[in-house]
Amino acid sequence: MFKDKRKAFNKILSDACVSRLRSLIEWKCKIKGKIYYKINTYYPSSQICSHCGYKNSKLKNLSIREYDCPRCGIHNDRDINASLNILFEGLKLHYNLVSLV
Repeated sequence: MFKDKRKAFNKILSDACVSRLRSLIEWKCKIKGKIYYKINTYYPSSQICSHCGYKNSKLKNLSIREYDCPRCGIHNDRDINASLNILFEGLKLHYNLVSLV
């Protein structure tokens, strides 16, 4: 019983720290005149191949750290692939907003 309570507390603390970090980054961007884009929490960054755009729904298991894309065959590291997809999504948000102005 104690372990479950501690785990819940750790998750709350972790969420609060991430939230605080995000708010500090937003504040710093505002001061420096930079643009801050927030990617959707449920964006499947680690399931999409950064090379061809294929979404592999079988990659919901986080223990799979490396995989080969079934469509293009490229070997992906889960973290690097996710970071590239987040970068691309941020660029899409930026250029969609710039084109609307």
